[in-house]
Amino acid sequence: MTTTALIIAAAIAQSTLLPAPPATQRQTVIEHATVHTAVAGQAALVDAFVVMQGDQVVSVGQGTPTAIDGQPIAADALRIDGTGRHVTPAFISSATTLGLIEVQAVRATDDTSEFGPFHPEVSAWIAVNPDSNLFPVARLGGVLLAWVFPQGGQVCGESSLVRLNGWTNEQMTVVPDAGTFIQWPATEPAPAWYASTSAKEQEKQRVKALRRFDDFFDNAAAAIRARTADPSLPLDARFNRLADVLAGERPLLIAAASAGQIESAVLWARQRNLRPVIVGGQGAEAVADLLVQHQVPVIVLGTLQLPRFAHQPYDEAYTLPARLVARGIRVAIACGDEPSNDRNIAQHAAMAAAFGMPREEALAAITRVPAELSGAADRYGTIAAGRSATLLIHSADPFEVTTSVTAAWIDGSPVQLESHQSLLRDKYERKYQGNDGASRGTTQVRPEQPAAVTAPAARPGVQSR
Repeated sequence: MTTTALIIAAAIAQSTLLPAPPATQRQTVIEHATVHTAVAGQAALVDAFVVMQGDQVVSVGQGTPTAIDGQPIAADALRIDGTGRHVTPAFISSATTLGLIEVQAVRATDDTSEFGPFHPEVSAWIAVNPDSNLFPVARLGGVLLAWVFPQGGQVCGESSLVRLNGWTNEQMTVVPDAGTFIQWPATEPAPAWYASTSAKEQEKQRVKALRRFDDFFDNAAAAIRARTADPSLPLDARFNRLADVLAGERPLLIAAASAGQIESAVLWARQRNLRPVIVGGQGAEAVADLLVQHQVPVIVLGTLQLPRFAHQPYDEAYTLPARLVARGIRVAIACGDEPSNDRNIAQHAAMAAAFGMPREEALAAITRVPAELSGAADRYGTIAAGRSATLLIHSADPFEVTTSVTAAWIDGSPVQLESHQSLLRDKYERKYQGNDGASRGTTQVRPEQPAAVTAPAARPGVQSR
């Protein structure tokens, strides 16, 4: 890659927007809005209010707030009229690589994968780029938290829940170890027209991959037991990082699509007393009884998808979340797309709601459920007293494609809702209106260009081209 391409890639990956300022103790009151709390079993509250103070929600209810814990609303409280607007918890984009990659065609901006088949010691939050230009884009779509998954190999590494605000990785990270992500091998051979190897060879590869999983997790368990008995033994970072997963304290996130994959992965995990979460789950309905028996949640990778097979109905992906919820399976909804499209997370949930999933359940699938699965439900995912003031105001129903996010807070800090695209939009709207606000079509006379332009001096260490 040339020096010029590297410089361009670095510039693309650098957001110029400032992180949100720290939260203040001034009360903020959103009133007369429709509030979707995403609390389990709670319907949307009409003509409701939310009161925030510092980094927390301090009160939620219907009507006009007059007092909190016996104390009147502060005289200097910021009051926001929410008439006609909807308030929801911040959206969480699950199973994403947001912050790990900027431009798919530029390898220098891609930190999604490590080399080798087994690297559980890899933590996603360490590689997240705090200055990613994709964060402002996602925030405009209501995504204020991202559950970031590393990629590559069979054991890909530790996922991390991050908030889309902060100067550094440490400031952004909410849950650094939100579960280890693995890629489960295929259990059915690919069709001959698609595969480059025979069905017999594919079966050999599958058996070999499963044996590698068994050997790796057996060795990890043995190493952890040995070091527990004798702390003087040398530390293997790969095995040590799996200790919480092997103890059932953190989930094991398993990428599996077909019914055969899901069944074999769940049985394998439960034999080891692990806490599996299926990521993908297109064939999950066929093994729903097994998932319910072992209380295995599913992260559905997008609803805006075509059917996988010709014999399936056109709405196979649209109805999948509703069908799984009807069978008693806990469902989260992800985009399942490149991270630049995480901004569309609400439309994936809206499609699920349009095709049978209860609306508040669909909202929970991009708020409360991913917060629960990632270990952050005590702070995020719902609007309730004592929870983080991480929420959104929408111009209308959040599941309508014409609705926009008009205000957002992360831990009580007001978020700047701008991106490179929105700034360009404003620029060219201004261009065709005229710099002085004149109507579209007015001819503007450009100022004369200077006779000569002096190039700026090159910075030390940067070669002019």
